[in-house]
Amino acid sequence: MSEIFTFIDLETTGLDYETEQIIEIAAVRTDLVREYGRFHTFVTLRDDRELSDEITRLTGISTDELRGGTDLYMAIGALIRFLAGTTVVAHNAPFDLSFVTHRAIVTEDFVCTRALAKLVEPTESASLTNVCARHGIDLTGHHRAMNDVLATIEVFRKLAPIAEARGIDYRNVVVSSPERPLTYVPYNAKIVEVPAHST
Repeated sequence: MSEIFTFIDLETTGLDYETEQIIEIAAVRTDLVREYGRFHTFVTLRDDRELSDEITRLTGISTDELRGGTDLYMAIGALIRFLAGTTVVAHNAPFDLSFVTHRAIVTEDFVCTRALAKLVEPTESASLTNVCARHGIDLTGHHRAMNDVLATIEVFRKLAPIAEARGIDYRNVVVSSPERPLTYVPYNAKIVEVPAHST
C-alpha cells in the first residue's frame, strides 16, 4: 500500500504558539498519485482578539471573516482526526506542529520541506517563496493556507526524489541556524545545525 501523506499549513495571529492562535487551517491527504480528501476552515478568534493590520496585510484575512469560523479546539481536533495514521508534511514543520501538537503527541512521522530544501540545496534560501521560484512552482496567493499546501505538495514532489537518490535522510529532520534557532522541536525530530547565513 502506498504511503499516505497529509500536507498541512496554518495561518496564525503571530509566531508564538504559547500566546498566539491559529486563524486558518488547510490540509490535503494524498499518496501523491491520488487525493483522498481536503480539510479547510477558518478559526474563530478567542477572547475578543482582533487581527493586527500586519496579519491582515500578509494573509488577506480580516477579523470579520473569522467570526463564522470553527472554534479553535474543535478545529484542531478535526485536523488531528484528518491527519491520523499519515505522514504529516509542512513547509516549516516546527512552526505548524507547535500550534497543533504542543499539548499532545499526534504524529511520530513528519517531513519538513523547509529542512528538505536546505538539505538538498544547502547554499540556497529555503523559504517557500524562493524554493517555488527556483523550481517553477506556482505560489499564487502565498500566505493563504490551501495555496501554501498545494505549493508544498509540489516542493515535496520535486525535492524528495533528489534527496532519496543522494541518500539524504530527511524524515523527521528539522534545521536550526544562528539566525533562525528552533523555538519548538517536534516529537521524534532529529535536529540538523546549519551554518550562519544559509537559511
